[in-house]
Amino acid sequence: MKKLVFVLSIFLVSASFSHLQAQFISIDVISGNRPPAPNEVSLMRAEEQRHPKIADAMHSIERSMRDLHAAPDDFGGHKAQAEADLRAAYISLRKALYYRLWH
Repeated sequence: MKKLVFVLSIFLVSASFSHLQAQFISIDVISGNRPPAPNEVSLMRAEEQRHPKIADAMHSIERSMRDLHAAPDDFGGHKAQAEADLRAAYISLRKALYYRLWH
């Protein structure tokens, strides 16, 4: 009987930890190195709804990155620097928005 209680306790503890781990997302997802899993997508959407201004800023940067990338000239090398700066700003905003899910 004691073994059964012990095994059930271990099972409940492990189930609790696996549930808690589902509340976090990987830095790889935040930085764009891998696509989010379905459970991560729902967590991310909830954060975006809680902070619409940050989400709007991220969407503006995404549009700016697309427009700049489509520009026909390299602008004396400044286009590449601007693209890198926009990418860094985008990742910083993602880190800010998803901070609670990341840590």
